[in-house]
Amino acid sequence: MTMSDGLLCTAAILLAITAFAHSLLGERRLIGPLLARREGVLASDLARVVLRFAWHLTSVTWAVLALILVQLARDPATARFWAAVGTGWPSLASAVRRDRYSWPHVGWPLLAGIGIAALLSLRY
Repeated sequence: MTMSDGLLCTAAILLAITAFAHSLLGERRLIGPLLARREGVLASDLARVVLRFAWHLTSVTWAVLALILVQLARDPATARFWAAVGTGWPSLASAVRRDRYSWPHVGWPLLAGIGIAALLSLRY
């Protein structure tokens, strides 16, 4: 393993720790208490769902980036696969996610396009 590969893996480990802490601690110390207030814009069910979802989507993004960095260090040829899958599935899942507060989300066509394009890139 080269120094560059080791540094990529170090960055990946730090990203994974950050993603986990961001979701866990953010939910306990920021998002949960904030959303419990239900005042101002947070009186809206839609605003609360979007805020929580976006908070955790940031963590998922960091976790995917960590996976891509590890693959770049281990086997650069497979990094393309993991970049496409790691971008495609969360984007597509975000687009089709339905609940009584957030569907249809204004960004669903873009999220669906991102997911479909990323996943189709694996075929062509």
